Amino acid sequence: MHKLSGKTRRHLAQLECLARRMILYKRDAATRLAETRKLFGRSVCLVDIHTHSLHSDGLGTVAENAERVRDFGLDFFFATDHASLRQKQAVKGLDHAGWGQEPGVGHQHIGLLANTRLFRPRLDSIGADFQRARRLAPFVWIPHPTGWYPTTRYTPEQIESLRQLGPAFAMEIINGACQSVQAYDVTDQQAGLVWDRLLGDGIKITAVAGSDAHNPFDIGTTWTGVFASRRSSPAIIQALNRGLCFASESTLLNFSCNGKPMGTTLRTRPKATLSFHFRVADAGGIASIRIISQGRVLKNIRGESLKVIEGRLTQRAPVSPAYYRLETTASDERRAFSTPIYIEPAA
Repeated sequence: MHKLSGKTRRHLAQLECLARRMILYKRDAATRLAETRKLFGRSVCLVDIHTHSLHSDGLGTVAENAERVRDFGLDFFFATDHASLRQKQAVKGLDHAGWGQEPGVGHQHIGLLANTRLFRPRLDSIGADFQRARRLAPFVWIPHPTGWYPTTRYTPEQIESLRQLGPAFAMEIINGACQSVQAYDVTDQQAGLVWDRLLGDGIKITAVAGSDAHNPFDIGTTWTGVFASRRSSPAIIQALNRGLCFASESTLLNFSCNGKPMGTTLRTRPKATLSFHFRVADAGGIASIRIISQGRVLKNIRGESLKVIEGRLTQRAPVSPAYYRLETTASDERRAFSTPIYIEPAA
């Protein structure tokens, strides 16, 4: 038997210690999520739509990822390996798992959930490949639209290619690649700026988040809150397609206008009354809440570390198309972003 050197044994002991500390940290985060759910007072399914396993370039099995999903307080996850659908077999028998795929398509990557067969991009254009993916999968989105941590940064040409995707699509506003503790970083900050720019140009973009976990311990850094009727793949996908979702690292939120939920397009008479309602909860405390429209802050509320904040904002309907979205920062700088509500003047 090969004998390990003292240096190797010390290194393995350090890794084991780090793994134990990470489990304890993530279980603390799970306790925070459980407390936040009670404060929020409404059922919401917490879903990691973007994970990797040994079926591509992940370090854990699907079963190990599934265990971490439970440990870290999430309700459901999708195994979205790259050029494989072997993970489809691996999720069978798991009541909190579905499958998907994440192929590269040149300028960007594409995420598919519950695709009927392996997607093989033709690489002629991202727009054409995106539409082909939609014919194979009931939900398709763009992962890490501006790059990912620590050093991958997309070029302006790669980012501008998002305009080829059509008038409406879903996009990761937070991506947790290579992050074990906190996901929001400079690439996500840039994704938010790109999001506002595209929204301002009239493109409707649903907000999602995925851990992009290649290590089971990275699961739980960020996720998508989904207002689904059931905790099942079909119900979750149906809600995602309606935009009944938000991207988050810890906070739960709800955002509506005139009684209609996020993701809705409201057709109103110019200068009609718009009544926005929001409810935000985070057991770790809330630092701020902002309502954003056309790239500017309409309302900024200091959270003062309160754990639940509920309120309203009344506005006159604009005379041209506009979007409104909610974003929050927790006391420890964790972020959350609602899918927008869209206002279009009635004919």
